Amino acid sequence: MTDVDALGIDRDQHYCWVTIAGRVTARRRTVELWFVPADGGVFLMSGSGGLTQWCLDLEREEQAVLRIADKQWHVRAAQVRDDRVRAAALGLFHDKYDSVGHDRLAAWLDNAVVFRLVVTRPLVT
Repeated sequence: MTDVDALGIDRDQHYCWVTIAGRVTARRRTVELWFVPADGGVFLMSGSGGLTQWCLDLEREEQAVLRIADKQWHVRAAQVRDDRVRAAALGLFHDKYDSVGHDRLAAWLDNAVVFRLVVTRPLVT
C-alpha cells in the first residue's frame, strides 16, 4: 500500500468529499464526511451502523472519487470487518473529532461501521 503522506492527503482537513454512484438510480452524488488517514488512503465512519445511503452505496459500488482539499483520487472501498482494525480506526476518529468531555468512542465501538478507501490512482483536474 501507499503511504498517506506520499499520496498528499492533508491530515489537517476535517472533511472529505466522496462521490458515489447511487445503488438504485446510478446517479452520482457527493457526500461530505469525516475521515482519518489509513494505509493507502483513508477510513470513513458511519456512527449509525451503516444504514446511511453512502454506506449502502459503497457496499454495492465499491468505486468512488475521494476529494480532500484540492486533491482528488479514484478509490476502492471496502467495509472493515476485522475487529482490531475497526477499533483502531475508531480510536483515530475519537482522537481527531471528540473534544474533551465529549466521548463517543464507546457508542462508536458498539454501532459504527468503518470503510477503508484505498487510492487506486490520482484524479488529475
